[in-house]
Amino acid sequence: MPTTTDPPGESRACDVAPVAESTRVLPCHSKRAQRQLRKQEKRARRQPKLQNPSGFQDLPCELMMEILELLRPSDIFALLRVCKALRSLILDNEAPLMRAVTNLRYSVLQRCFLRPVPLQDVSPALRPLLRSPRRPDLQHGHRPQHQHIPPPDPAISCTCLTCVGRWYSLCAVVDFAHWQDHLDKGTPIPQIPRGTFPAWNQELMAENAKIVNRCLTRPLWYARVLEAHLDSTVRSVRRHSQNKADKRAHFRLTEEDVRAGTDAFLERPGASEVVYPFSRDNYYMLEAFLPGRAWIAERQEWAYLSNGQAWHEVDLAMLAKLMLPGRRSKEDPVLPAPSAQKDGNLSRDDLYRHYGSHSRWEKYDVPKCPVIEVTEVWVEDDDLSSPALVETKTIPSLDIDNWLEESPFRCFPGGAYSRALRLVWVGQEGTMKRTSPSTKVLERLAKAWKLDDALDYARSCFAGVSATAPRGETLVFTVAYHPKLVAAWSRPALAPEEPTPETQAIVFAEGEERAELRRILGSKWSAATVRHPMFPALFCGLTLAHGLDNTLEDIKAAVREVEARTGHHRFTSRHQTQPAAGELGQLSAQMSGCAAKLANGTRKMKVVEAINDFIQQHATTSPAELGENTAFTAAEPFSASHIDLLRHRVQMQAVDTAYVQQRVQIQIAALFHLIAQQDNAIAFDAARATHSIAASSLEDSSSMKMLALVAMFFLPGSFVAALFSAPLFAWDEASATGGMGVATKPQFALFWAVTAPLTVLVFALYALWICFQKRRERGSAKDLDAIPI
Repeated sequence: MPTTTDPPGESRACDVAPVAESTRVLPCHSKRAQRQLRKQEKRARRQPKLQNPSGFQDLPCELMMEILELLRPSDIFALLRVCKALRSLILDNEAPLMRAVTNLRYSVLQRCFLRPVPLQDVSPALRPLLRSPRRPDLQHGHRPQHQHIPPPDPAISCTCLTCVGRWYSLCAVVDFAHWQDHLDKGTPIPQIPRGTFPAWNQELMAENAKIVNRCLTRPLWYARVLEAHLDSTVRSVRRHSQNKADKRAHFRLTEEDVRAGTDAFLERPGASEVVYPFSRDNYYMLEAFLPGRAWIAERQEWAYLSNGQAWHEVDLAMLAKLMLPGRRSKEDPVLPAPSAQKDGNLSRDDLYRHYGSHSRWEKYDVPKCPVIEVTEVWVEDDDLSSPALVETKTIPSLDIDNWLEESPFRCFPGGAYSRALRLVWVGQEGTMKRTSPSTKVLERLAKAWKLDDALDYARSCFAGVSATAPRGETLVFTVAYHPKLVAAWSRPALAPEEPTPETQAIVFAEGEERAELRRILGSKWSAATVRHPMFPALFCGLTLAHGLDNTLEDIKAAVREVEARTGHHRFTSRHQTQPAAGELGQLSAQMSGCAAKLANGTRKMKVVEAINDFIQQHATTSPAELGENTAFTAAEPFSASHIDLLRHRVQMQAVDTAYVQQRVQIQIAALFHLIAQQDNAIAFDAARATHSIAASSLEDSSSMKMLALVAMFFLPGSFVAALFSAPLFAWDEASATGGMGVATKPQFALFWAVTAPLTVLVFALYALWICFQKRRERGSAKDLDAIPI
C-alpha cells in the first residue's frame, strides 16, 4: 500500500470530527410527578406568607380586629371596598367591632344619642298600637313638624315618645353636619318660606332619613354618624372660640384633642346645648348639641340619662295600659308585672327604674378580669343550732356558668350540708390589688339573680336600706352607704313543702369594710341565723357599727392629745406635756376635722338604726301579712331579745357620740379663746411699738423746730452778707469819701428786676400746683361716692 510522508515542521491533521453536546432533559409525562410538582409550587407560594406577611390580609383575624378597632368609622367604610374577604370579615364582626370603636372614640356621644328601637324588636302585640291614629300619647301636640327633620317611618322604627325623640336628635345631627361648610365660610343657609316645600329640601330630608334608618340596624352607620357629629362639634367650637362677641363658656379644645379623634374633651366644663334646634337658624349659635346630659355644679361633672331600654319600655307599658286596660299578660315583657305594687297610677318598678338611672357612685368599668372572688356559707340541715361553714374562694371568669349551676348540697366530714348563702365580692382585692369581677360577668350574675335593677337603685342612694319591688317570685333587698358599702341580695319565695332556698348576694366593698365583712361572716353563726333572709342586712349593719366604733376611738385619741396640749380638762390622769404655743391653728383645724368625722359618724349611726328597724319589720311580720309569695315562713331566729340588743348597742353608741362631740366642742371653744388671747397679746405688742414710734417722732419734731429757729437766726445775716458780697454797690467810692453812704451800681436795679418777677413766678406755680392737687382729690372723692355699696 503506498504511503505518504508528512513534510517536516507540519503536524498531521486529525481525520475524526469533534462530537457536539446535544443532550436535553426529556419531558416527563407522569401524572403522579405532575401532582407532586403542583403541590411543591403551592407550598412554595404559601411558605413566604406564613413567615413574612406581605399585606394586611395575611395577618391573623384576631390581630386584624385589634387593628380595625383603632380606625375611624370612615376608614372602615373605605376598607369595605378593598376586597370581598375583608368586607366579609368586617360585616361578620360589625357589632363587636363598632362597640369597641364607639367606646374608644365616642364614649360621650353614644350616651347622648341613643338609637331608636327598630319596630321588629317591639312585641308583636304592641305594633298595631304604635300604628294606630287614635294613640292617646300623640293627641296633645307631641308630634312636632319641622321643615328640616323628616318624620320617622312607622313601618321601620318604633314611634313611642322616647324613640321619636331619639330619631329627631339623630336627624338633627345629620342635617347639622350637612351645613358645616356654609357655617365655616359664612355662607347663609337657604331659607324656606313658610308653607313651601322645595324639591331640594325634600331630597335632603329623604337622604337624612335613609341614613338614620340604616343606623337602627347597622352599628357601622351609627358610628359614622357619631364621627360626623364629633367633626361638626369640633368645627363649631373653633368657630365660636374665634368669635370675640360670643362671651359664652366654650370647651377647651387643643390640637392634641383634634388629632386624637375622640370626644374626651367634651367631658370638660363648657356650653352644652340641650335645646333642640327647631330650625336651621339655630345652627348659627349651636356649638355642642349634646342632649340627654346636664352639668351638676355641686359635683363638677356631667350627669347622663339612663343608657338602655328603660324609658322605651315605660312608654310602651303606658301605651298598653291606656289602649289595652284589660290586658295583663306575663308573656308581654313591657306590661307591668302582677306582683308590682301600685300607688295611684305609678308603678313601683317605674320608680326604682327612675331612681336607678341617677347613680351617685362612680361607673364600674372593668373590661377584663380572669377570676371572681366568692364566698359560700354551708349549713347542716339536721341541726339548725350547729355553726355554719364559710368557704371563700376564687373561680375563673370563664367558669361562671358552671359555678351558677353547681349543686346546693355537699357532703363535708361532719355530715350533709346545704348552701345557705352565695356572695360575690365586687371591688379591689386587698392582697392582689386587682378589681374584680369584669363588667360583663357582673351583669351576667345580676341578671341571673334578678339583681340588675336593685343594684342600679342601690347605687343611686346615698345611704339606706330597702326592699325593692319583687321580681316575680323572688324578693329583693338592698343596703347602701356611700362610698363604703353597697349590698343587694335576692331570695326566692318559699313554699311550705319546699326546703329553705339560698340567699344570693352581690356586695360592693373594699379595704377595711371588706375585711370586716369577712371577719363577721367567719364568726360562728347558727344555721337558723344564716338561713334568714335578713342575714345580709345583719352583717352589713354590724360592719357599719364596727366602723363607727373605730371612728369614735380615733377621735377620742385625737381629743386626748389636744386636751393635753391646751390644758383645758379636769382629768387627773392627764398632764399637760407641751403647751400649745405656736400650733393653735393646726390644733383648731384638727378639732374641726374631728367634728366633721363625728357628723359622718352620726349619719352612719342613723343608717344602722334604719337597718335594725328594717330587720325588726321583716323578722316580726307574719307570713299572712306579707302575702303568699313570702320567704319568712321558716323559724324566726331574730327574736325580740336579739333586736333589743341591737337597739341597745346603737343607743349606747349615740350616747358615746354625744359625749365625744361635747368634748370636741369644748376644745374648739378653748382653742378659739387661746387664739383670741394670742391675738390680743400681739395687738398689745403692736400698740406698744406704735407708742414708742410716736414718742420718737415727737422728739424728732422738737429737734426740727430747734433747727428751724437756728436757721431763722442766721438767715437775715446770711442774706445781707450774700447781698453785700455781690458786685452791686460802689464800695471803693464809699471808702474814698469815708462816709456811711454807699452808692449802688447799675446792676443793682437789674438784680431786683430779675429776682422779683422770678420769685412771683415761683409762688404762682406753687399755688397752681396746690389747686390742681385739691381738684384731683375732689374728683377721686366723687368717684368713690358714685360706687354702689
